[in-house]
Amino acid sequence: MKPKTFVALLGAAVLSLAVAVTAYVSSRPWSPTAIIHGEAALPALTPAENKVAAIEIEQGGNTIKLALKDGKWVVASQEDYPANVEAVRKLLLNASEASLVERKTAKKDMLPILGLGDPKTSSSRLIRFLDSSGRAIGEIVAGNSKPDAFGTRKNGTYVRKPGTDQSWLADRPIDGSAKLSDWVKTRVVDIQTNSIKTASIEVAGQPAYQIDSEKDGSHKLAQMPAGKKLKYVNSVDEIIESASYVDFLGVRKADKAETLPDAGKVSYETDKGLKIQLDVKSDGKQAWVIVTPSGTGDGKKQADDIAALTTGWEFEIPVGKVSGLLKKHDDLLEDTGS
Repeated sequence: MKPKTFVALLGAAVLSLAVAVTAYVSSRPWSPTAIIHGEAALPALTPAENKVAAIEIEQGGNTIKLALKDGKWVVASQEDYPANVEAVRKLLLNASEASLVERKTAKKDMLPILGLGDPKTSSSRLIRFLDSSGRAIGEIVAGNSKPDAFGTRKNGTYVRKPGTDQSWLADRPIDGSAKLSDWVKTRVVDIQTNSIKTASIEVAGQPAYQIDSEKDGSHKLAQMPAGKKLKYVNSVDEIIESASYVDFLGVRKADKAETLPDAGKVSYETDKGLKIQLDVKSDGKQAWVIVTPSGTGDGKKQADDIAALTTGWEFEIPVGKVSGLLKKHDDLLEDTGS
């Protein structure tokens, strides 16, 4: 074997061994014999948990900001839409209690194995806790979770301090990413399809048509033109299914000056007296919907709960949902002889 070939093979073997050792150390179960340091991961945060006025999370080039305003947590980067308070409290509590219990790699090229690469370009999260003046009380880079690291359902998290390469296993789950869905309830409408007794579908520029429920919970066109039938047997039920829930990608105040073309409107009523109206706007590249709930009888409380999440807001929805919601009446039909 040539000396150059031997050196190259030796180098590859050493690198492979280093990767394997790091992977083993990151995945092996924790035990009391492991090196215990017990230093607080965020020492300045512990006495200042109640002073945290904002949280910024940077991940993969995206940043989300949560803020405490008028005593309520909101997503400041989404026009102060109400945040999931429990998720915020969980992050604050775990971050303030987390300790650095086991030293891990300090080699920069090994950090991505633990999910601790550069937050600007990777899945790692730079989490900053700010006071009311915007000053950082504490900050940490959080990486992969280590399930059951300290016993059943007692997860740990790989972390490092910003600007350093030394990594640690912390003894708390430090969850939460820069995704909006981690901090808000993104499903603002969720109705059982078999409870929808009637619906009106109005595609822009087209006459409205009605859908009614069947005894078995399925749905049909209220009026079927003579000599026509549905092209696809499930097409009406698919409209109801699409209307029964609203998951949003983004949110903004409903009084925004910028508007998109009207795509149409869907209105329906349930057997409990809940009424939902979905006003949809889309230019084919993006789509937004305004949700207007109302109700009588048992449906009033349900309407009030939905209104608490939707009143005054407009929600971005997947563009593909528009075609599922707003189908032209004639496009549903074909001749009976077909």
